[in-house]
Amino acid sequence: MGGGAAKVLLQIEVATLKAKGEVITPEREKELFDSIKNRYDTQISPYYAASRLWIDAIIDPIETRKVISMGIEMANHKKAEKAYNVGVIQT
Repeated sequence: MGGGAAKVLLQIEVATLKAKGEVITPEREKELFDSIKNRYDTQISPYYAASRLWIDAIIDPIETRKVISMGIEMANHKKAEKAYNVGVIQT
């Protein structure tokens, strides 16, 4: 997560704490920001996501073309249950 997204979450956290009557010092704000940033830096790892079954697999970049080709091949075996209708396309 970039610093911008972490700052948005920080603003929400600070507003929540202020609504509860807590006084937020610059030191406390930095501590909250670092905590949010560190948590999301850890969670952005594909290994973190895989360990929680949020993703199906981690693909080696060298294998990307092969894996995409396999997916397309599998999709070609699926029979269409109904006609694909894109509706009205306006240009």
